[in-house]
Amino acid sequence: MGVKERILETALRMFRLYGIKSVTMFDISKETGVSKKTVYEHFEDKEDLVLEAMKFVLNSHIEHFQEFRLTSGHAIEELIRELEYMEMMGKTINPVMLYEIQKYHPAIWQRIEDFKKDCVLQGITENLRRGIEQGVYRSDLNLNIISRMRQLQLETVFDPVQYPVMQFDMHEVMEQLTRHFILGIATLEGRKLAAQYLNIEEESTTSIT
Repeated sequence: MGVKERILETALRMFRLYGIKSVTMFDISKETGVSKKTVYEHFEDKEDLVLEAMKFVLNSHIEHFQEFRLTSGHAIEELIRELEYMEMMGKTINPVMLYEIQKYHPAIWQRIEDFKKDCVLQGITENLRRGIEQGVYRSDLNLNIISRMRQLQLETVFDPVQYPVMQFDMHEVMEQLTRHFILGIATLEGRKLAAQYLNIEEESTTSIT
């Protein structure tokens, strides 16, 4: 791993732990084990470092979603793998970090908003379309509506106002919302497939018509 990558990795870890505002370029250089001058040789300023860190995170998300789409046998498997990945990522997200990006780094926050629209929303729509073609999702779904509903569901999971961490377990929230979503859009065949992943009793997949 090169020096720039090590600085970036260290910065991301510190931002996730402490937020962005409280972490200085000196803190990052000290934690990385390089001089402050070295940090500035690779990043113009803190804004540039935050930007590169977020670009790295978003690009990583895109690569994972593309892999799930290409290697999953059907749309429900793809959705479940995305669920597991988002749960893993959710454990590393510091709400303070996101709040500070939105408040103090609006241009970078816009990149995150664009990612939601161009990658997340598009990925949900493609998954719905794939599921319909495979016969595991209902053919009467309005993709424009359902895809946005699912995007809002996912954003709500990480909203501490809606699901305070002291009251709700993220895994349970994500699983419950995903189970509700899949059973609402799935055909009978799709419900049977979902039962294999979500521990849904077989009678639940046959009693809904």
